Amino acid sequence: MSGSTRSRLIAALLPAFLLAAPADGQWTNRYPKVAGVRHHVYLEGYNLPTLAAGPTDPAPSPDGRTIALAARGWLWLMDAETREARRLTRGAGVDSRPAWSPDGRQIAFVRDDSRDTSIMLIDAGSGRERVLVDSPGLDLDPAFAPDGRSLFYSSAEAGGLDIWRIDLASGERTRLTTAEQPELQPQPLANGAELLIVDKRGSAEGLVLLNLGDGSRRALRQDGIAPHLRTSAAVRSYAATVPDGEGWQLLLADADGGSTIRLAPSARYPLTPSWSRDGTFVYFVEAGQDERFRLYRVPAVGGAPEDVSPLSWQWGAATAHLSIRTRRGDSGAHVAARLSVTGAGGHPLVPTDGMARFDGQNGMVYFYSPGIVTLEVPAGPVRVAASHGFDGAATVSRTLRAGETATVDLDIPFTGFDGARRGWYSADLHTHLNYGGPYQLTPEDLVLDMRGEGLDVATPQLANLHTQLMDQHWWGWRRTEPPLIAFAQEVRSHFLGHVAVIGADALYAPWFSGPGYPVYGALDRPNADALGFARAHGGVNAYVHPVNERDPFPAGGPPTGLPLELVPDALLGDVDLIDIVCLWSDELGSSAAWYRLLNLGLPVMPSAGSDAMHNFHRTMAVGSTRIYARPEGPLSLASFLDAVRRGRSFVSTGPQLDFHVAGSGPGGVVAAGPASVEWQLDAWSPTPVEEVEILVNGEVVWRGEGLGDAGHRRYLGRIDVPPGGWVAARVHGGATRWPVQDSYPFAHTAPIWFGAVGSSDPAAARRAAADLLRWMAVAEARLDTGYRDAEIPRIRARFAEARRLLEARGGQ
Repeated sequence: MSGSTRSRLIAALLPAFLLAAPADGQWTNRYPKVAGVRHHVYLEGYNLPTLAAGPTDPAPSPDGRTIALAARGWLWLMDAETREARRLTRGAGVDSRPAWSPDGRQIAFVRDDSRDTSIMLIDAGSGRERVLVDSPGLDLDPAFAPDGRSLFYSSAEAGGLDIWRIDLASGERTRLTTAEQPELQPQPLANGAELLIVDKRGSAEGLVLLNLGDGSRRALRQDGIAPHLRTSAAVRSYAATVPDGEGWQLLLADADGGSTIRLAPSARYPLTPSWSRDGTFVYFVEAGQDERFRLYRVPAVGGAPEDVSPLSWQWGAATAHLSIRTRRGDSGAHVAARLSVTGAGGHPLVPTDGMARFDGQNGMVYFYSPGIVTLEVPAGPVRVAASHGFDGAATVSRTLRAGETATVDLDIPFTGFDGARRGWYSADLHTHLNYGGPYQLTPEDLVLDMRGEGLDVATPQLANLHTQLMDQHWWGWRRTEPPLIAFAQEVRSHFLGHVAVIGADALYAPWFSGPGYPVYGALDRPNADALGFARAHGGVNAYVHPVNERDPFPAGGPPTGLPLELVPDALLGDVDLIDIVCLWSDELGSSAAWYRLLNLGLPVMPSAGSDAMHNFHRTMAVGSTRIYARPEGPLSLASFLDAVRRGRSFVSTGPQLDFHVAGSGPGGVVAAGPASVEWQLDAWSPTPVEEVEILVNGEVVWRGEGLGDAGHRRYLGRIDVPPGGWVAARVHGGATRWPVQDSYPFAHTAPIWFGAVGSSDPAAARRAAADLLRWMAVAEARLDTGYRDAEIPRIRARFAEARRLLEARGGQ
């Protein structure tokens, strides 16, 4: 839709951070919250099942003739000799992690409905199902007791993920563990008296042997952070996949202790091990460079792994072939797209090749198409949703006949924002290629995703996974033709705040430091070292995912949620950028902190990045939060980062903005007041957005109704110009709808300055200094607690100087 709105300056200025806003802030969790887990993105990404077209979660039957496995979201039974796989389950949910009963008649498994998981029981012969466990929390990892009378599993029924047992005759459930951290995948030993469990105890994850008689525990191994630590027990031995640098290794060991034996050393990323009942083989899966899982087995005594993937798939029902062609609505040309395809009951359907992902905001499984893709699907109803970046989304439904080959064309709506014509290019400046997920991606794997998202630039960041340095072998790799890709670095002090080094010609060391880390926990290393390194090596720096709270400066309490060193670093002139939009922080809360820095005349410009981990199955898309910048001259990484540094930009979770005041756009300057000048804002959005606002020095001076539907709207007005400071535009609010994947639609321009870049209004500066002094009191107390008796004179000197500067600006 289109239209225009004119309005004069409203009489009363409204503090921006007191405006009505959606109740939810940043993404926290889609599945029931597990007590004791701080970051649900990792719990869901590492510990919930992965949906893939290829085989996962192998489980050999007790007689060894059949392998139960998960594929395409259903369970299949593969004949071990002919390697023909026959579909066993057919429901709408996503089924995984099968476990055989000792008599081989029944299979317990996990069913995922996109909001919660339950434990199901199915008769392997007839296919009759029943719900075994469906608690209010997550239910995972079933395993039958050796006598077949009970079943062990992991459940968050009582809040934390603990080990439980259910009596199959009476249905009585018993909680066996009460650890503060998640415990998963119970595996009973043959004696029935001991249970092997995966203990996810923070940075000391490992395997524990639980005595079912007296409840005593014995640690078998610790592996640091081990995202895909899985195990399988046989008599008194076990197989486990454990970290090996940036990869994984398959180990055998005795539960009584002793040395470990490595199996299949040629496998770099073996996952989900499962021992055959007779102890002859260990089965596992591994994803190849085509992002397809394959099933392997290796003799328990050693030898080369053998590919035993299914040779044929019997669906047990008629199928059809669906060819999907995506076109851009304004041109009709085929365009790469993000697709979500569902069948009867909403079951996700995926292609044979490539990686499928789960959008934890909208609850949709999606994948990318270069413009044309063909799927084999069950005959019957099919629904296809397609999007291309922030252009909009299209859907179509069809009913497919048995044996039919059908073609559907989707014309993806065009909102009207032609970025290239206007000189705007988009980037995800904070993302991660590989971060402990079940796949191992190459930078080229990002190209199709970026094309499907209409993204021009990506700077995937190398980062540590506790003490593991991820993706460092990709440092120096660059793609210099569109879409542009260049690796950056995230330097982490969990205590002082995470910062990004983007566009530098070298890596900063150490990658991590500060309280909570081994060895480097007491280093006197301020974040300013990494920030200065970025500048000295030709790059820019940023504070990333800064604020989780909607209002970090509550009137009735102390400030909260800012990165500890952000304010000192900004006051001392060391910060270039701050993430305003990110999946894991709150846009309005981050803006509230940013406004106070701008009001002190600190030209810290906005940045954006999804912080998505691309080799996760459960992750949002690259570019789901992004920055648009208008570089001078041809697009290159250097020209783009220069535009970002100068504030010729806006950030977005979906809407797009073009804002001008007296002819100047973001990063520009208009004459200082007193004066009255005209402004114009064009807003586009792929989904409705509730509010449109113009802010002067962090306060709303004009508010208008947003877009009631996808499309475009123009707003016009006048503002009174103060002697100094800045003006910007933002839109926000409303429900998240595909293709948006953040918590709410939001976009914000960089500031346009009054008089000069870095000017300020004295009254606004005094208020900002007062608020930041309140924060400094909180930060200084936390500094004392975190570093305890460590000698940190450099860090303390920066905090002291920041306090002095704030007091000099009238913050007292």
